[in-house]
Amino acid sequence: MTSVTDTDTITTIDRIRARHDDAVHIGTGCDIAADVDIIIDTDATITIGDRVSIRRGTTLQANTGGHIVIGDDVAIGENVVVSAMTTIRIGRGAGISNMVDIHDHNHRPRTHENLAPGEPITPWASGFDAAPITIEAGAVIANKVSITAGVTIGQNTRVGANAVVSASLAPNATAVGVPARVVTRTPGPLDPEQPRQQLRIGWFGTSLMEHYEAHNPRLSTQADLPDIGQQLEVTEWRNRGYVHALITGWSIHYPWITILSDNRGEGGATSRNVLANLRAAVDDGGRWDLAVVGVGINDVWRHHQGRHDEAVGIDEYDTNICAALDLLTNHARRTLVIGEPPMGWDPSIDVPAANRDLADYNRRARRAAEDHRALFVDIWDDITYTATCFGWSPTTPTAPATGAPSVWTDGVHLSEQGDEAIRQMVARQITTHRILDGLLTLDRLDRATATREYR
Repeated sequence: MTSVTDTDTITTIDRIRARHDDAVHIGTGCDIAADVDIIIDTDATITIGDRVSIRRGTTLQANTGGHIVIGDDVAIGENVVVSAMTTIRIGRGAGISNMVDIHDHNHRPRTHENLAPGEPITPWASGFDAAPITIEAGAVIANKVSITAGVTIGQNTRVGANAVVSASLAPNATAVGVPARVVTRTPGPLDPEQPRQQLRIGWFGTSLMEHYEAHNPRLSTQADLPDIGQQLEVTEWRNRGYVHALITGWSIHYPWITILSDNRGEGGATSRNVLANLRAAVDDGGRWDLAVVGVGINDVWRHHQGRHDEAVGIDEYDTNICAALDLLTNHARRTLVIGEPPMGWDPSIDVPAANRDLADYNRRARRAAEDHRALFVDIWDDITYTATCFGWSPTTPTAPATGAPSVWTDGVHLSEQGDEAIRQMVARQITTHRILDGLLTLDRLDRATATREYR
C-alpha cells in the first residue's frame, strides 16, 4: 500500500483539482491514495467532504450528468467502485469496506424497443436504466457488497460481506444475504440533520374513504376529558375510518419514514366527481408514491334513488375510471383500485338489484385496473361473508336489531367493523405485493428520464 504523507496528500489533491477544475470539490483534512482514479464526464460533479479517507485502487466515476456526493468523515476502502449516472450520496460517518461495488445504473434489456435498427452489438447499445443511491449517515458496508440502483441504506445500518443490496434497508439494522435482508434491528441515535424519507399517498373516492368524524380535541385528550353530560362544541372534522387506520399502522411498521396522507375522498362523489378532483389535484402539481382509487357506489345508488342527473351509467363509469388511471400513470408510482362493498339496506330502493349493478361496476373497475397495471383489491366477498355471519341476508337485506353487530352504520356507510374489514384486506394486499417496501426503492428509469426526474 502506498504511504500517504501530508506532502503526498497535497500533491494528489492538487492533481485532482487541476485536472477537473470546478467539477470536483474536496474538503479539508482528506486522505486520498495516489492511485485513486477520479473520472468526471461532461455536466458531472464529485463533491468530497472534510476528513474523508479513500484508499488505493478505488474508482470514483461520475458519468455524463452524474453526481457523487461524499459527506464528512467517510472512510472508503481499497478497490471500491462508485459509478454514478444520476446521483450517489454517501452520508457522513459512513464506512465502505474493500471491493464494494456501487452502481446507480444497469444495462437495459436487449429488446427491439431498446435497440435501433442496424445498431452494432456493443455492451451499451441498449442503453441504461438508472436511479439514485443513498447511503445514509453512519452506515457500514462490509467487503464485496454490491449496491444497486435506487437503493437507500438507512442510518447506522450494517451490511454483511458479499451481500447484494437490491432493495432499500431500514436504519439501525443488520442485513445479510443475496438479496440482502434485515436480520436484526437495534435502537440507535439518528442524525437530526439527515432528512427523513417520505412516502406520499393519495386517496380518491367517496365518503367511505373520506370518513369524516365530528371532533373536539377534549374528546380524546385523556388528561382533559369532559364530564358525562357536559356539552362541547364541534371544533373540527377529521378523517378516520380505514384510511386513518392504515396510515397509523404503516407509520408504526415504517417508523423511519414520514408517510403523508393526501385524503381527497368526498362525500356523495360519483366517478364524475372523483375524476374532476383528481384532475384538479394534478393541475396543482400533485404527485404520489401510491394512489388509491375507490369509486362506484354513488354512481349506482343515485340511479336507484331516481336521481338520474347525478347517476353515472356503467359505460361512463368505465370511461371515467380509465381516465383517472391514465392520469395516475404519469403522476403516481403505483396505483391501487379498491372495489366497492355491497350496500346493506335502504328501504327506499331495491338493494339486491342495486348490488347486482354495483357488482358489474366492480368488474369494470377490475378490468380497468388490470389494463393499467394497477393492483385491484376485491373486498366484496369478505364483506359479504362477515355481514352474513352477523345475520345479514343479501337476498332480503334489512337493518340489524339495535345493538347488533353490522359492517354498516346506515346500510351504506361503514361501521367500525366494516372499516376494520377493509383495512385488513388492503393491508394484506399491500404486504403480499410488497407495495410500500417497493416504493422505498426508487424506480429505475431510462437514463435520460432519470437524469430529468431525479435532478
